Amino acid sequence: MRRPILAIALLGVLATAGPASAWDEIVTARGWEQVDYAEDGDCRAEVRTNGQVYRIAQQGLRPGESVHYYLANEDVRPVEYDFTANQAGAWREFYVPFLWDREGGTVFVELTSDSCSQRLIFDWARRRA
Repeated sequence: MRRPILAIALLGVLATAGPASAWDEIVTARGWEQVDYAEDGDCRAEVRTNGQVYRIAQQGLRPGESVHYYLANEDVRPVEYDFTANQAGAWREFYVPFLWDREGGTVFVELTSDSCSQRLIFDWARRRA
């Protein structure tokens, strides 16, 4: 039997930056590694990690724009919902991938709005203490 994915969702304001630098001060200060990046017109999306937690972020949207979020992690039921971009036209979400019977896997993220459509893919691995 599959157990649900453990996910932590936090929304917030992002600062504008290029693809090589993180979009918020917490991730920047902690040196999280960028594992995927996508651009579509003015929209930019990225995934960064500290090796356990992944931060998925997007910016360049219109303030208040609706975005459809779809996340699939191996064969577990996908996480799917709509959210609204903040006043800066951005959002971020923290995600902790975990499957009881797996040592790792691949996560696929699709972000769709009127302004842009982006796909991000990243691999994760369980860390042993």
